[in-house]
Amino acid sequence: MQKLKQSSSLKKIFADYRANRFSDEILSDWGSALIYRPIGLTLAWLLVPSRISPTAVTGIGVMLLPIMIIATASCQPATALAIVLVLAVIYQTLDCTDGPLARATGQVSVSGHYWDLVADLAYRGSVYATVGYLADQIHPWSFPVNHMSCLTLAAWAALLARLARKNLARLAPQRSGESADPKRAATFTAYSFLSGTDTLFPLLVALTSGLGVLSIYIGWIVFYSFADVVIALFEAHRQLKIFQN
Repeated sequence: MQKLKQSSSLKKIFADYRANRFSDEILSDWGSALIYRPIGLTLAWLLVPSRISPTAVTGIGVMLLPIMIIATASCQPATALAIVLVLAVIYQTLDCTDGPLARATGQVSVSGHYWDLVADLAYRGSVYATVGYLADQIHPWSFPVNHMSCLTLAAWAALLARLARKNLARLAPQRSGESADPKRAATFTAYSFLSGTDTLFPLLVALTSGLGVLSIYIGWIVFYSFADVVIALFEAHRQLKIFQN
C-alpha cells in the first residue's frame, strides 16, 4: 500500500510540474528542465516519506558552497575544479528538488521562496569566484583582467539583473489582459532560450576546459551577463511606462 501511494505521488509530482511549470521553464531555463529537473522531481518523491523539509534541502545545498571554497584553497587546481563542478551539479539538482518537495508536502511558503533566492545568489557568487580562480591557475591568459575578476563582475551583473526583475514584478506587476508585442515576445523568447544555458554552467565549464577553450566561454559568460542587465532594465522601462498609464 505504501509503495502504491508513493508511486501515485511520483505521478502527481511530475504531472504538477508538466501542467504548471514545464512550458515556461523549457523556454527560459531549458537546462534545468531537461537535465536537473527530472532528477529533482524524483528526489522530491523519494524525500516525501522522510519528512525532511524543503528548507533543509535548500540548507544542504548552501552547505556545499564553503566546501567549494575549501577545495579551491587546499587541492591541486585540476582536482579542485572537478570537485567544484561536481558540487555545483549537486547544488543545481537540489535547487530543482526543494520546490517540488514543498508543493508535494504542502509546505510552500514565502520564507521558502526568500531563502531559495538567497541561496541561489550565494551559489552564483561562490561558483563563479572559485571557477575563475582555478581557471587562472589552469588556463592563464595574458589580459590585464584575470578570469576571477571577469567572473566576479559577471556574478555582480547577474545579481543586478535578477534583483531588477524581482523588484519590477513586486512594484509593477503585469496587469491581467495585457498582451505583449509579438515581435518583442519572439525576441525575448529567443534570448531567454539562450539563458537556458545558465544552469548548465558547471557542465559547460567541464566541456570547455577539456577542449582548452575555457577562456572563450568565460568571455561569453561576461558578455551574456551584462547583456542580461541591459535587457532587464529595458524590460523594466517598458513595464513601468505601461504600469503608470
